[in-house]
Amino acid sequence: MKIVFLDYDGVVNTLIFNEQGKEPNFNFPNDNKVNNFQAVCWLNKLCRETGAKIVVTSTWRISNNYKECLYNAGLDKSIEILGRTKNLGTKRGIEIQEWLDENVDLGIEKFVILDDDMDMEHLIDYLIVTDTNIGMTYYTYYNAKIKLGE
Repeated sequence: MKIVFLDYDGVVNTLIFNEQGKEPNFNFPNDNKVNNFQAVCWLNKLCRETGAKIVVTSTWRISNNYKECLYNAGLDKSIEILGRTKNLGTKRGIEIQEWLDENVDLGIEKFVILDDDMDMEHLIDYLIVTDTNIGMTYYTYYNAKIKLGE
C-alpha cells in the first residue's frame, strides 16, 4: 500500500480573496471544502496513477468533516481517505510516525508527505514541500510520484 500524508493549508487550500475582495485568507473547515481546485486535481492524478490512499495530517483533521472538505472540493470519491493522524501536540513527523507504527498491519510499502512546513523530524526525506501561497503543483505531483516509485 502507498500513502500520501496530506496537509491542507498550503497544499490544497491556499490564500484566496473572498467574494467582497477583502484581504486574502484561507478557507476553514466550516466552509466544508478546501479551495484550490487545481491542487486537488494534481492530488487526484497522483493517487489515481500510484494507487495511493490518503491520511490527513492537517489541523483540519480535528473537524469531523475533514474528509468531506476534500471530496466537496473535487477529490475523486474512489480515492480512499484512510483516516487522520492523532493530534499529539507535537511535531507532525512524530504524529506521522505514530500512525505508521499503529498501522504496520496495512503493509505500507511507500509513503510521501505533502506539506508546506518542515517539522518532519526523521521523516524529512519523505517530504515534498509546497509553497504556502500556491499549493500543490505539477512539481509536487512529479516529485511525489517519483518517491512513490512510479
